[in-house]
Amino acid sequence: MRFGQKTGMLAALAAALAAGTLSGVEKLALDGLWDFRLEKGKSLEEVSLPAFEANDKMTVPGCWNAMSRYFNQHGTGCYRRQFALAADAANAFLVVDGAGLRSRFWIDGREIGMSKLPWSRFEFATGPLAKGTHELVAAVDSVVDNAKVKLFWDFYDFYPFGGFHHGVWLDVQAKPVELRRVVVRTRDIKTGRVELEAQFAGEGAPADFEAEVAFDGGAARKLAFKGRRASVCVPDFKLWSHDAPNLHKVAVTQNGVTACARFGIRQVGTANGRITLNGRPVYLKGVNRHESHYEFGVTTPVQLMYEDVQNLKDLGGNFIRGSHYAQCEAFLDLCDELGVLVWEESLGWGNKPKQLNDPEFCDLQEEETRLMARNSINHPCVIVSAFLNEPDSDTKVCKALVDRLLAALRAEDTGHLVTFACHRNLKDICHANTDIIAYNTYPCWYSWEMETGSSEEMRRNIRACHEEIVAYFRNRYKDNRPIIVSETGVKADYGVRDPRGKAQYTEDHQAEYERIMLEEMFAMKDIAGVAIWQFTDCKTYTRTRGARNRSYGVNTGGLYDLYRRPKLVVDEVRALYKAKNESD
Repeated sequence: MRFGQKTGMLAALAAALAAGTLSGVEKLALDGLWDFRLEKGKSLEEVSLPAFEANDKMTVPGCWNAMSRYFNQHGTGCYRRQFALAADAANAFLVVDGAGLRSRFWIDGREIGMSKLPWSRFEFATGPLAKGTHELVAAVDSVVDNAKVKLFWDFYDFYPFGGFHHGVWLDVQAKPVELRRVVVRTRDIKTGRVELEAQFAGEGAPADFEAEVAFDGGAARKLAFKGRRASVCVPDFKLWSHDAPNLHKVAVTQNGVTACARFGIRQVGTANGRITLNGRPVYLKGVNRHESHYEFGVTTPVQLMYEDVQNLKDLGGNFIRGSHYAQCEAFLDLCDELGVLVWEESLGWGNKPKQLNDPEFCDLQEEETRLMARNSINHPCVIVSAFLNEPDSDTKVCKALVDRLLAALRAEDTGHLVTFACHRNLKDICHANTDIIAYNTYPCWYSWEMETGSSEEMRRNIRACHEEIVAYFRNRYKDNRPIIVSETGVKADYGVRDPRGKAQYTEDHQAEYERIMLEEMFAMKDIAGVAIWQFTDCKTYTRTRGARNRSYGVNTGGLYDLYRRPKLVVDEVRALYKAKNESD
């Protein structure tokens, strides 16, 4: 919706705010059936584009190697579709809400960009586009060739789905320079003061200007922007929290163009070994969640996302760690609306010096981490920004990259806490500058030296393992930062029961283990939160490296299986999460 005349603008502005549909730039959705051809086994460099002969159709969004016809097949998916513009566009931006693993794009035979950032939401400027019909061609590569693919390695414990994850669209602008986006940063939760940052499409936008600003469909008023920023108190504001997820909307109109943002007023911090939200301590009771389903791959529909959030709330949980990549817009919208605290992290997993010493890997890590922070800054649900799950954090080369990424996130001024999930727990040197100390551990499971036969031994060893790790971090860093357990748990194959012996991989063993684990975690005063590995089972290695340790190509550590069927452990977690006072 665009406003080019001032007459009636405020009434239209209020109506659009109420509907939540106002945008400074026209959005042209490109989802649907595209022409398609899979070049099996070929990488981006091995296919001839933009011209190609299609032999099929493919949905966008959609993962081709989750579908029966192309199940488990890797290569380059070649896509093509046409779109029409009703008027000349001074510029446009092709926006892709996640694709895997690398992708290239052409409009009318002219290449407009290439992305090396799997799962990230990214965009490319198209330049001027004339009124009429245009052709968009895309190539999406799912081949894990680590000479070319730097951010997804063959040992990563989740599946490299090919295709477009959560939609493709064009943001079309009529003028060479236009207001495009408003970023909102909370500055004072007592007065509701926020800082608005106006972001423009095109070069040469003014640094200082006046704009009309309206909150929540109310009356607009003129506000002076200096350096494209302005400070203002939100009228009749309400704070956002997980138990009261109040949201506000703002519309900023400059030079006849309006951009809107939805946001929440909240402040995240730390105090006395606890994470705080709006000054109050909150114990994180959570899960790790992969965007994954056996039929849809990473292209999970909003209904399924909503069911996941419902299941978390039903458990008495308040927290989701989005493992191990940037989260899609639709999921963050749900978490904003329903009051779920989110840890978001950029793509990385178990990275070794081979990757940590690679300049391209490091540069891409910073690029995707900054992009993640910028994409989600207006989402109040995101309270933690992180990166590099389980790197070799006992090495100096890792510390150099960790400190670089911490600095990059803090420079984005998101108001998030920053950290990473460690697993070199008795050797770590990289948590020196994080806001939270977070660690992954699996006593009596992956830690085979702590394997036990009886429930009593399991309890003693789980407690001893966590006490040793906490003591190491407290002794090494000499501070009282919050410590959270970012991963812990065991696997169970859905429907496999053994009530007498409670053998490994049975639902009975998982239920007993997680009950004992949570009882011990909740009893330790130094633990400020826990995220169970994991929320639902997810697809991983299939006839590739690591597959022998994964039942039918699935990581079965979920409380729910791939189809969201609950395992026995759900009742145990629900009882303990609901009984846990989150302000402890």
